[in-house]
Amino acid sequence: MKKIFNITLMCMMVTVFCSTTHSRADTKDFDRDVAFIPYNKILTKLSKEYGIDMYIPEKNKEKFLNKVKGMTPKEFEKLLRQQYNESKKYITLPSYDKAEMGDSPYPQPIPNAEQMIPATPLQ
Repeated sequence: MKKIFNITLMCMMVTVFCSTTHSRADTKDFDRDVAFIPYNKILTKLSKEYGIDMYIPEKNKEKFLNKVKGMTPKEFEKLLRQQYNESKKYITLPSYDKAEMGDSPYPQPIPNAEQMIPATPLQ
């Protein structure tokens, strides 16, 4: 009777230990997503403030986090504000001519930049 109890107990322990372990691959994605949260909040805040969409595509999150590794979220926000204000100097408002657009059902809201827009690299 004691042997059956010990064998059953050992089987249960192995089952519990196997079910509670998981691979490290899942935690890497989770760590990346957690590290991205403060920067995403800043992107959302500035998007609402400036009325534009600022985001990092899913495939570029790893690359982005490597670039801002030594940068605090406040420094990141300051850099984005500087880049946005600098880019406004180089964007001209489009002049739409009715003859040019005709009766096109598609909007043409994209402004044209007449020269290169300098950007501050993230390192």
